[in-house]
Amino acid sequence: MVLSLLIQNIFWKLRAFSYDWDALEEEKTLLEELWEYFEGKYFSVDLGRYEHISVGSNALMNLRNVILGICLGIVIASAMIAFEKNKKGALVRAIIKKQCLWPEKAQTLAELGFEKSFAIRSDLRRTTALSKVVKCVEREAHEQDVEAMRQAYIEKNGSDAGFVAPVFTIDFDSAHFYIPDEKHYAADLRYDQKGSGWRAFLLVLIVSVILAIVVCFLLPDMLQLVDNMIDIFNPNDGYL
Repeated sequence: MVLSLLIQNIFWKLRAFSYDWDALEEEKTLLEELWEYFEGKYFSVDLGRYEHISVGSNALMNLRNVILGICLGIVIASAMIAFEKNKKGALVRAIIKKQCLWPEKAQTLAELGFEKSFAIRSDLRRTTALSKVVKCVEREAHEQDVEAMRQAYIEKNGSDAGFVAPVFTIDFDSAHFYIPDEKHYAADLRYDQKGSGWRAFLLVLIVSVILAIVVCFLLPDMLQLVDNMIDIFNPNDGYL
């Protein structure tokens, strides 16, 4: 009896999964149809006949893809700036708000409320724009110790050739962070929440899409202008 119920339960789950998969396939098809619609309506390039310029379909497609690629690159860069400004800038604003502007006032990520942020941990572990602003007390102490060891090695051997500096491994459970007092105004300005963020990203996204549409729409006229200029300056030349 129990085995029968278990088999029936598995059967109904597999059947439900089959329905979900069919719906997913329909959704993919719908997305593909939407993309094809917008691509054909707004991002297609209709060429005319040119006397001095010969543009094949492959070259046209590559040119269109370059235009879309540039606009996509602008959008991605804007998204990264917005993420840097909002997510990572939140740490900078928290440090300034808590007046962690000197090593003795430094706090841990847990005290600042960012102990679970993978993005911030990753940036503070490497040499990034954020790690150049936010200083780690333990890292600075390690660098001072390494420099003292280097000087002692030079006094003993005459040079630092062969000196191997110990590697610093940051422990985010105990590491303390602060922003130097003389740099916190510049950091506050750079990571100002009222500055460019997700609103600016949305604006860049809209402008980039419009720009791509306009360029694709005007590209035939641009090529016609180039063709006319060739005809004016070099009326006897052949095709480019």
